Amino acid sequence: MGSQVPPTTAPAAAISIASGDAGNFDDRWAAWQAKGVAHERAFHRKVMIALPILIVVTAVVTYVLLGL
Repeated sequence: MGSQVPPTTAPAAAISIASGDAGNFDDRWAAWQAKGVAHERAFHRKVMIALPILIVVTAVVTYVLLGL
């Protein structure tokens, strides 16, 4: 009637963090920062494309609404 639950093991990431490998942490931190910089560049590139389009659309809508 009772069910047997298999023993759980710690994930590999938890084991490597628990080992206190500072070099590994520095590598992961550098990769995290590089990913953030890449995301920031992509976001700014998208904004630089979308912002002029938004300004033109806003100007046209304002002209149509106030010009009539």
